[in-house]
Amino acid sequence: MSRYIPRQIEDTCLRRIKSGLITAILGARQVGKTTLLIKLGEIAAARGIVSKERIFYYSLDDPMLRAEIKKDFRFLEKELEKSLGEQISKIKKPILLIIDEAQKSPDIFEWIKIIYDCHRKNIKILISGSSSLGIRKKSAESLAGRITFLKLFPFTLREIITESTGINLPPPLWREFPRKKIKNYFLSRQALLYRQKILLNKLLERILIEGTLPAVYTSKLCDEKQLRLSSIVSTYLEKDIRALGEVGSFDDYSNLLKTLSFEIGSMLNLNHLSSELGIAYNTVKKYVSILKETFILNPLSPLFACARKKVVKSSKMYFFDVGIANFLSKRTAKEHIKDAAGGFLFENVLIKSYESENANRSMPGDMRFWRDYEGHEIDLVINDGDGANIPVEICRNKIFPREKLRNYYSFFTSAPGGKKSPFGIFIYQGDVGMEKIDKRPVYLIPWWLWW
Repeated sequence: MSRYIPRQIEDTCLRRIKSGLITAILGARQVGKTTLLIKLGEIAAARGIVSKERIFYYSLDDPMLRAEIKKDFRFLEKELEKSLGEQISKIKKPILLIIDEAQKSPDIFEWIKIIYDCHRKNIKILISGSSSLGIRKKSAESLAGRITFLKLFPFTLREIITESTGINLPPPLWREFPRKKIKNYFLSRQALLYRQKILLNKLLERILIEGTLPAVYTSKLCDEKQLRLSSIVSTYLEKDIRALGEVGSFDDYSNLLKTLSFEIGSMLNLNHLSSELGIAYNTVKKYVSILKETFILNPLSPLFACARKKVVKSSKMYFFDVGIANFLSKRTAKEHIKDAAGGFLFENVLIKSYESENANRSMPGDMRFWRDYEGHEIDLVINDGDGANIPVEICRNKIFPREKLRNYYSFFTSAPGGKKSPFGIFIYQGDVGMEKIDKRPVYLIPWWLWW
């Protein structure tokens, strides 16, 4: 059995469960939803939220179970009562009901609504789903005001660093944005992990090739990792996508997915994709929508507000996991990620790790990218919580490229968002440092220090 690596989302999930609302965990296939659901049940029992024997898990991946529910609307209710030995209406101790892949049985949402409305004090409900549209649409119809959503991603850099080093990390650097003695603050944090730098950089090389999907990351053999990636891709393409019933040509859809795997960090241009692949524009648009709905393709929207310069308005696209993108594009060795490809993969990993940490905060911060028509670009723009936009460039280099100065200068002087940006961030594979641009500091931060 693969080892369990603790997830940052655990405590947030438990707080949501205790709040009394239905908690839905959304995410792509193989990001660890089922493992997390089972682990949450164990933690809930250990913390006395519910007793172990009063935790009930049902997976709607099981076609037999789906058939029973379709035949009998109250099938799960009857199953619960059999296990409890009493009617649900008479229970006095809380139970935890876990339903995995809930979107696969649409009728279940109406039953969940009835159970929740009648017995919310004693029944805590935790559900998961691999289709954002499927879960959210049914929830809007049946569970409005009763449900809260969380997103699960592949392993984050913070989770991997913690597990690999055994070091209990302080809050992520990007949450703090300290204003005083900021360089000293960086240096004090750096002391925690500096001795682990060689280990962490080797770990990064591995991540850039194989990604961070739990089943792949925890596999020990290279052949096993490739087999798992192959299985995940084929399961997604042959099972999940066919189940949606919205793909006309399976070959066209597969070719689009493979083409996009070469386009990480690029602007999404539907016209170009349509022309290159010989697929109708509206078909490409629909297929991209499916990729977004099933969490495979993740867009990053541009920051529009700009006082003096026109800015690009197309979204940039990233994969939910670089291992999947590499498998599709046959990037399987270090030699394949030495140049520009490696830089975009590095960018993908950093941005997705930030998003996974940010998405489940009670008040997620805004995240965008910025680019003007003169070619100046900032990879990630985040808000400091005080109304200012912070430009973050992400680069795989070990030194600060001087040409990046123009990007920061253009961003600082065009003042997108209104409030003056107090500083910038440059994340790379070098050491802590600082550059001055337009009288504002740009802090150079090792990639492993950001978390």
